[in-house]
Amino acid sequence: MRFFVVPALVLLGSACGPPSLAASTFEGDNEGWSLSNNGALTTPPLGRTGGNPAGHLCGKDEGDGDIWYFVAPQKFLGNVSAAMSKRLTFDLKQGSIFNQVRGRDVVLNGGGLAVAWNLRFAPGLDWTPYSVRFDATSGWRIDEPAGPGADATEDDLRTVLGDLRSLRIRGEFFDGLNDTACIDNVYLGRD
Repeated sequence: MRFFVVPALVLLGSACGPPSLAASTFEGDNEGWSLSNNGALTTPPLGRTGGNPAGHLCGKDEGDGDIWYFVAPQKFLGNVSAAMSKRLTFDLKQGSIFNQVRGRDVVLNGGGLAVAWNLRFAPGLDWTPYSVRFDATSGWRIDEPAGPGADATEDDLRTVLGDLRSLRIRGEFFDGLNDTACIDNVYLGRD
């Protein structure tokens, strides 16, 4: 009698999350993420503990001025049209829940177009999960210099995702100096 070992592909659930096109869990390094802070791109430090569950990135306001963002690395960019009708998910937390400011919370640029999505509620002092689907009913708006424009259509989202050049997630929610925020578990294209 012979026994054969057949390798199997196992998709990990909660440890790695569901399959996605791109993911950052910050368990070993900052995975190429940067901060857009008052016009400069900087490298955020990796926090090895205190994440959701372990590693995470934190940023800090470097001055009074522009709203700062966590900026996704190359692995999240390019033709990600397969994310259409799927979700972008991430966890955020911030250092203060007072003096909150509204802003463009998730901004995607691509195909000569920009779209933005706003959180329904600001992150808390503990990890707050967010999820948005890439479809015309999830609240994506055309991003205009003067503020949010018209609702983004399915075609608008396909245009942006077909040639994604930038994905930014807002880190500044506090109106003042020295505010901090942290990000973890970013997944693009989850079911």
